[in-house]
Amino acid sequence: MKSFRRYITEKPAKLSATLPYKGSKWEDFRGLENPTEREIITFLKKSKSYELRFVVSKEGLMWVWDSNHGLHEAVIYAMTGKRYDVHNLWAKGLIGFLDLDHDGVGTMKKGNLKVWIMNERAVGPDFALKNKTLKALAKRINSAGKDKVYWSEG
Repeated sequence: MKSFRRYITEKPAKLSATLPYKGSKWEDFRGLENPTEREIITFLKKSKSYELRFVVSKEGLMWVWDSNHGLHEAVIYAMTGKRYDVHNLWAKGLIGFLDLDHDGVGTMKKGNLKVWIMNERAVGPDFALKNKTLKALAKRINSAGKDKVYWSEG
């Protein structure tokens, strides 16, 4: 039954972004709510710059979107109505590909997953690991080959 409940909560989401000042434009775009690893990889391959932004609440709710659409703070404000600050208890970060055999500089369109947690050490990793998908990815940090996940905090 646990897997059925997880299946129900994984769904595409209409996300919004706006900044908390007068005259700020409201932007709606497609994102994911509580995605699986497979959904993240599929969405990452379809993204414009092969990079996704994400936020995770203190309860483990995760929103993922194309990095070209909105900043973390703007999405949190538009989706919750609360301004982002250090005490809002949201982990924020980026997901992309990392290919160590890639020649040159630029966007990597394939490779191992790379997860960047952008908050300070106390808040970011703790809340990110409350999400089931990120927790499963973090367990593969010491794996080898294609299964390895690169994880960066700070």
